[in-house]
Amino acid sequence: MSDVLQLTLASLRHQSRRFLAPGLAVVLGVAFIAATLVLTGTLQSSMRTSVAGHYAPYASVVTPKGDDADSPSLPAGIVDEVSEVDGVTSVDAVRESWTMASTPAGQRGAFVTTGTSTHAPGVVEGRAARASDEVTLSTATASSFGSRVGDEVTFASGDDGSPVRAEVVGIVDVADHPVYGSGTPVVFTTAAGVTDLTGLTGWTEIDVRGGDEAATTRALRDALPLDADVASTTEASDDLVSRVTGGTDVLGVLLTAFAAIALFVSAIVIGNTFGILLARRARETALLRAVGSTRGQVVRSALVEALVVGLVFSAVGVLAGIGLASALVAAGNAWASNYFPTLVLDVPAKAVLLPVLAGVVVVVCAALRPVLRSSRVAPLAALRPDAAITARSRAGRLRVASGVVLIVLGGGALAAAAASHQVLPGVLGGFLSFAGVLLVGSVLVPWLVRLVGSVAARPFGPAGRLAVDNAVRNPARAAGTTAALLVGVTLVSMTAVGAATAKSALTEVIDAQYAVDVVVQGDDVTDAQTSRLAGVEGVAGDAAVETTTVRVTGAGERRDVQVAALPPGIDDVVRDPSAVTHPATDEVVLSEEQALEAGIASGDEVTVSGPRGRAELTVAVGQGMGAGWLVDPTVLRELDDSPTTGAVFLRLADDADVDRTVEGVQQVATQIEGSEVGGGAQVRQTHTETLDLALAIVLALLAISVVIAVVGIANTLSLSVIERTRESALLRALGLTRGQLRRMLAVEAVLLAVVGTLLGAVLGAGYAWVGVTALLGEFTDAPLVLPWSQLLAVGAGAVIAGLLASVLPARRAARVAPAAALAAD
Repeated sequence: MSDVLQLTLASLRHQSRRFLAPGLAVVLGVAFIAATLVLTGTLQSSMRTSVAGHYAPYASVVTPKGDDADSPSLPAGIVDEVSEVDGVTSVDAVRESWTMASTPAGQRGAFVTTGTSTHAPGVVEGRAARASDEVTLSTATASSFGSRVGDEVTFASGDDGSPVRAEVVGIVDVADHPVYGSGTPVVFTTAAGVTDLTGLTGWTEIDVRGGDEAATTRALRDALPLDADVASTTEASDDLVSRVTGGTDVLGVLLTAFAAIALFVSAIVIGNTFGILLARRARETALLRAVGSTRGQVVRSALVEALVVGLVFSAVGVLAGIGLASALVAAGNAWASNYFPTLVLDVPAKAVLLPVLAGVVVVVCAALRPVLRSSRVAPLAALRPDAAITARSRAGRLRVASGVVLIVLGGGALAAAAASHQVLPGVLGGFLSFAGVLLVGSVLVPWLVRLVGSVAARPFGPAGRLAVDNAVRNPARAAGTTAALLVGVTLVSMTAVGAATAKSALTEVIDAQYAVDVVVQGDDVTDAQTSRLAGVEGVAGDAAVETTTVRVTGAGERRDVQVAALPPGIDDVVRDPSAVTHPATDEVVLSEEQALEAGIASGDEVTVSGPRGRAELTVAVGQGMGAGWLVDPTVLRELDDSPTTGAVFLRLADDADVDRTVEGVQQVATQIEGSEVGGGAQVRQTHTETLDLALAIVLALLAISVVIAVVGIANTLSLSVIERTRESALLRALGLTRGQLRRMLAVEAVLLAVVGTLLGAVLGAGYAWVGVTALLGEFTDAPLVLPWSQLLAVGAGAVIAGLLASVLPARRAARVAPAAALAAD
């Protein structure tokens, strides 16, 4: 073992505490990607078991080829052909099709099937069907049909639509069934029963048991006709899972993207940390060079150091990630069983190897630049104080110039994306402009620190002024420290602002399309029923719409239609008054669908005749309200002096429980003859809840990158405290108290955190507006909406994070006696 390698290992043993902070960043990033891969593998294997687990006992699957017919099927005689193929031990033939059933609850769709013997559902009442005029219903189907054992159900036969009766002889539980457990209204019967009830005479699928899967599949393909498609059970399972999931692993892609973000932030923290460590050891490196070590030996020593750090902490991160994934799997089985199949932890080999490889590569690559930079310094130059890269140095000027170019190019792409409503230029512009901001950070961050510090640090007196000076002393280090937090805060702000802006824009679209929260239509709604509807808890306003039936003559046709008049207070009930069309006294307003159905267009003249009188009106195609053709209230009274209330529009309170309120309205509506309940409240709630859930998930995933960034601030501050040991001792000797020293370090950390947060919030808001405009600008205006509560929470979190990051470094600096610190090297 070489002397340099021995020295490197000794340095790792004796100075291991200095690597804890960068190691924590590695652990967090690697744990995230390991948990991502474990969760993705678990979801894939669990989904496969849930969706295609019923193929496990079989070797091959035979299905009809092509979709030429509405219900393609295999010929009835093919079962015997399959049974005679070499290697086939038994077959399970499945016949199934959709039909309509007349039930006590009304007309219902029904999926009639023979099922398979391998996965026969458990009978909870009665028995299984044994004859063609007997059926067994799942518990959900029995509830939907309103049927019990012993009842008769009438089905529409697929041959000619003639009714066919069948007796319900049993109820079965399919909740955990791999095929029918998804809520399908399934009806089990015999093969002959499926033919009688649906008209299907062939087979939908034949599951084949045999020996070797590949050999059995080849034999079947050679023996069966071309109109039969033969697949191995592995191929059939893959195809079924692909159809269920849409052929994409959206969750896996999403988690991997956020894991990449976490690793990117880790790389910034690690690179900054190694830069500080190597700068701290510049004199040590110079002495090694002075006593004979070559530049290559120094580089190899530092890279071995980085490699060991990467391996050790990546291994810890993998273990932490597997533990996190295991906890999430247990939580998913306990609390999210309605949304996911039963999850069984699966740790694929790639979930162990790839995170370790990624962690090592990130650490080594992040350390490479500061390692090479330190190795270029001549031994005698390294023994002098280090000169940091500033905006005035050649390297600094090149960085700033490159950053400005990227910002200009990125800004142009962002503007083009917003103007053309194209997402791709926006993504490209975001990457370019953000990279430019990172490059000009050595100028921008110190300027912002001085600007913010001139106000925020003033109350802290000399400690505050010293904190500002210390924060900007090394511009490159300040920019690197802030960059880690900048990435996380930009993404968090972009997500929060984007969600708020998108929610506002989508709400406007929904309000225009579904202007009324709840619409109750009926044949003749009485005043008492209207009052009961208005009295439902959660209803904030109501408007009764009067209607009557009239005869319309125009465009060479006569037809009876319903016309309606909106009451004067309708604008107080609807969500978007601009979406309400108020007809003139000589107009009748139709929706586009109503005009198309009637064969008339805007400007046509029609004669409207009612029970009392008639009116000559001009057609105007506009926004309909779903209650009929709209006329002015005075026109309605001319047509019918005693119109009925055909609809009641209800507005819900902003804080109402939508589902509970709609349920209450539905209960009242059951007393109204011919009632129908509709409206946009539940549609609006679904979109809002979906956006809120997506926002919560994304913010939770981005939180890991913010945590890593905070670790980076603490790490940078801690190492800078070590660097400034003699300086701190001199300040103490000159009269700075321990409390003032702690305040100085706290203000320094908070300044860096606040600058990163402010800059990230501004960038995030801009990116969010461009993104929403690119996505939704073609359909609606998307004014920027700032969720101040969330942005203020991010700012408060940054201040708290900065204070927490300063605690340990400040404690260490304050505990060192001035005399001992002045003696330190």
